[in-house]
Amino acid sequence: MRFYLSDIRMRLVQKSKFGLLSIILVTFFGTVACAQVKPVATIPYEIAPIVAPFEMIQLERPTFPDRVFNIVDFGAKEMGSDKSFKSTEAIHRAIDAAHAVGGGKVLIPAGNWLTGPIHLRSNIHLHISEGSTVYFSEDKEDYLPVVIQRYEGVEVYNYSPLIYAYRVRNVAITGKGVLDGQAGHWLADWTVQPRAEATKVPLSRRTNFGKGSGTEGMRPNFVVFWESEDLLIEGITVNNGPMWNLHLVYSQRAIIRDVTINSRDSHNGDGIVIDSSRDVLVEHTTLSTGDDAIVIKSGFNEEGLEINIPTENVVIRHFHAYRVVTGSGGVVFGSETSGGIRNVYVHNALFEDCDRGIRFKTARGRGNVTENIYIRDIEVINSTYEALNFNTFYTGAGVGPAPLLRNIDIRNIRIDGVPRAIVLNGLPEKWLEDIYLENIEVVNAREGIRLHRVKNLNMRNVSIQSEERAMVAHDVYELYLDNVSLSDKKGEEPIRLEGKYTGVVVMPDYEPGMVSFDRDVKEDVIRKELPTAAW
Repeated sequence: MRFYLSDIRMRLVQKSKFGLLSIILVTFFGTVACAQVKPVATIPYEIAPIVAPFEMIQLERPTFPDRVFNIVDFGAKEMGSDKSFKSTEAIHRAIDAAHAVGGGKVLIPAGNWLTGPIHLRSNIHLHISEGSTVYFSEDKEDYLPVVIQRYEGVEVYNYSPLIYAYRVRNVAITGKGVLDGQAGHWLADWTVQPRAEATKVPLSRRTNFGKGSGTEGMRPNFVVFWESEDLLIEGITVNNGPMWNLHLVYSQRAIIRDVTINSRDSHNGDGIVIDSSRDVLVEHTTLSTGDDAIVIKSGFNEEGLEINIPTENVVIRHFHAYRVVTGSGGVVFGSETSGGIRNVYVHNALFEDCDRGIRFKTARGRGNVTENIYIRDIEVINSTYEALNFNTFYTGAGVGPAPLLRNIDIRNIRIDGVPRAIVLNGLPEKWLEDIYLENIEVVNAREGIRLHRVKNLNMRNVSIQSEERAMVAHDVYELYLDNVSLSDKKGEEPIRLEGKYTGVVVMPDYEPGMVSFDRDVKEDVIRKELPTAAW
């Protein structure tokens, strides 16, 4: 669908006797309408129907037999003031007993409990009662033997996650209790392992990522579901994780709701990671994280391309991200995108004091396609970097197959307080394609929108107020502007066109003084209407 610059007039406003001009594209046809997004005060128990712009199944909570297995009955004891008693074996005896009779609720009652890693089994409902805190052991030996997991897009063997579910079905973690990873000992030994090197050896030999690697190895993720189905995580608070917190790998039919995650002190402390998984609902979450709040991934480079399992059919709604740090964002796509990402719907979210709002990041070597992404009703307040950022040039020059980012539909966004409002940056050999921006309001920005290598960008009902030039477009082909208001304090033309590949900018009401051109761009790239083919 293509849109044109219509019902737009030029107003030149004399700002001072020194000749400073503010050039504004003034709309006479409606105004930009962006919803004010606020966190939900009371979380409804009922899961509202999932309505998405693509076909999506209706997800329901898993059900369990009405049997309770209290860990105290299996030998668990509170850890005591000296944190000396571990209830690891008692918790697993309760899980095994429930599993043996077809499942049930494994109850962790109010109190303070110390444990090593918890390994879940099918048909287990792990309930963390209100008033309970589960502390995870600071002894790394407790997390052996190593288990298979995906470390930043690469399969490896490593220390067990704090909670691990391998090929399970019909499993839940619920309750108003707290999971505390006590991650200081992991963070003190933080080391980055060469994941690209790991893919050069068979999986069976990738055990040196854990114990015996010459260092303390990688930090484990907090909760990992691996090749699992029919999952629920609800109500819990997750604190002090060693790395990624809630990680779905090769899993399907999962619900994550009413979860609070605090991981600002954790390196790579991503909140919720949806990785080569499908049919996922995330809602009513509150996240303050040391990396991406919610991130969607699908594998790293050659191995990810070979496995080729996409993340698809994901709905993320009604959530609040605040103080998300380390260059990350509220909702992020990538950078591991080699399995592909498609059919994702994000709506009704508030990002406050985050590094970025919505971010797409991928690079050469990833290959595959990220497409059919729909984003609605987002408010970004006081962003450290860009509020909306698209970057397929994420790691610089790089080598290998280029990724493609296309069919991104973003509407009803309000941005207040940002150094750069919107940045789109494609690769020379594979531009960003088919981007649609509607009802975007930007105020209190230093710079407005910056475009680099984008094809078929539609902007409709967009208002940008910035200090520097409102729009700079370098190598942009097929740019359509409809009902756009651009205002800056630069005192020059609000639109700057650059790059020898720039062409077909559709502005029906174009007049001199609206646009400036570099030496590689001729004024005839501006069209009153879309050219028609001769055939």
